Amino acid sequence: MPQEQCQAAKAKLKQAEQRRNRLQRDLTEDEAKLAHLKAASHPDAAAIEAQERMVEIDRRVLGAAEVEVTGFEELVHALCDDLP
Repeated sequence: MPQEQCQAAKAKLKQAEQRRNRLQRDLTEDEAKLAHLKAASHPDAAAIEAQERMVEIDRRVLGAAEVEVTGFEELVHALCDDLP
């Protein structure tokens, strides 16, 4: 039973890490879009504001994903460190 719990925790950790990486890519893309909007010869204030909101949401979601990864890392250590 402990071995199965360890493997399940490792699988969840891997999924959380993949999600975090995907969210990091999304944030990078949205930041690039924001920079492009701001650099336009005639910046669209409404588009910039909307993209700034998107970047802020991305940052919050990424922060939550970081917490999730940390939690699964701790769970993996708790469940797996003492196994043979």
